[in-house]
Amino acid sequence: MNIFIVNHYATPPSLGGLVRHYYFSKYLRAEGHDVRILSASQIHNSDLNFREKGQLMTEKDVDGVPYSFVRTISYSKNNWRRIFNMMQFPINVVKVIKELNKKGEKPDVIYLSSPTPFACYTVIRYAKKNKIPCAMEVRDLWPLSIVNFNHISNNNPIIKILYQLEKWLYKNTNRLIFTMSGGKQYIIDQGWDNQIDLNKVTQINNGIDLAEFESNKQNFYLEDDDLDNPNYLKIVYTGSVRHIYQLQMIVETAKLCQMNLPNVRFFIFGDGPERENLENLSKEYQLNNIYFKGRIQKKYIASVLSRADITLLHSKQVDLNKYGISQNKLFEYAAVKKPILSTIQEHDSIINKYHCGIQINNQNEKEIYEAIKQFTNLSQEDRDQMGENAYLLAQNHDYKELTKQLLDVLNSLIA
Repeated sequence: MNIFIVNHYATPPSLGGLVRHYYFSKYLRAEGHDVRILSASQIHNSDLNFREKGQLMTEKDVDGVPYSFVRTISYSKNNWRRIFNMMQFPINVVKVIKELNKKGEKPDVIYLSSPTPFACYTVIRYAKKNKIPCAMEVRDLWPLSIVNFNHISNNNPIIKILYQLEKWLYKNTNRLIFTMSGGKQYIIDQGWDNQIDLNKVTQINNGIDLAEFESNKQNFYLEDDDLDNPNYLKIVYTGSVRHIYQLQMIVETAKLCQMNLPNVRFFIFGDGPERENLENLSKEYQLNNIYFKGRIQKKYIASVLSRADITLLHSKQVDLNKYGISQNKLFEYAAVKKPILSTIQEHDSIINKYHCGIQINNQNEKEIYEAIKQFTNLSQEDRDQMGENAYLLAQNHDYKELTKQLLDVLNSLIA
C-alpha cells in the first residue's frame, strides 16, 4: 500500500515536536508499505525552515522515512506570518501531491491529521475528485480548543464558520480517527450524528516507541544531584511552561507541601514564557522544594523520569477535557513504571482504568496536596503495583501496537 501522511506540523524526532507520524511510518514501512510524510518546511517552535529557493518541496530521508517539506513562509510568533503559513500550506501541499502523481507516485490512501483543518479541506476535496480514500485524524477539537483556551464565544462569526468547516470535514472523510476517547460523544453533542456516520469513527490514542525509550534510558544519562537525592519524594513534570498549563497551581501546592510535607520536591523540566514568573513567585514564597530545570533534549527524558517517585500530569482544566485527553507525556510517564498523579478530569479516565495512579476530582492546590499526602501514606508495595500497571498502559500504547490499529483502518479503505 502506498500511503501519504499529511500533517502541517509533523517533525523528525531529532527536532522534537509531533513525532507520532514518524513512528507510524517507521512501523508501516517495516510491514512493507510505502509511506511519505508531507509537512510544512517551517518547523513549528523553531527557527528552522527547510525551504529551498525555487523549490516547491524539499525531500529528506529520516532513518528510512521520506519527508516532503512543503514550501511555507517562516514565522516565530502568532502573528500575520503564521496565519499566512497556515493558508499557504493547504494550497502548496495539494500542488506537491499533484507533482508526485505526475512522477508516478500516486497514493492508495491519504492519512490526514488536524489541526489545522485547512489542509484537510483542500486535500479531501482533491482526493474525492481523484477517487483516493482518506482517513482523517483529529488530535485537537478545533475550534472548541480555541474557544476554551482563548475565552472566545461560540457565537463569534469566525468560530461559527470554523464549526461548519469541521462538520464538513467529518462528513466527507472516509474514516475518522480521534486520539481522544470521546470523539463519538463530541459529534453527538454537536448535533451532527444525523449527518455523520458514527460507524466510521474510531480511536487511536497517542503512544510511545518503547524500544527507543528503553534505548535512551540505557544510553543517555542526565546528571542531576537534586534528582539523585534519596531523601526526597520526587514529583516530576516534563513539558512546556506556558500559561495554558497553569503551573502556578503547582507552585501554590509546593507552598503547602513545604509547610506540611517537608521531604517532597517538585521538578519542572521544560521551558516557556511563564518560567520567569513562576521562578519569581517561588522566590517570593521562599520555596526550597521546587526546581525549574529548564528544557532538556528528548533523549534525556527517560533518564529523568526513571528517577522520579511520582510523575505529574497537569494542564488547565477546560470543558473539552470531558471528551478525553491524549498527551504524549502520559505514555512516557507510564513507561518508567512510576505512579502518575493526574490533575486533569477527563472522559473515561485512563489513569483510573489502569489503576496506575491518582486522579483528583477538582483541580486546585488543596486537592493536589491531599493527593500527594495520599501517595506518602501508600506502602512501597502499593506504589510499585501502580508502577507495574502504568507499564502495562505503556505496552498497550507502544507505537508498534498502535500501528496495527492504524493499518486495520487504512486497509478498510481499500478493501
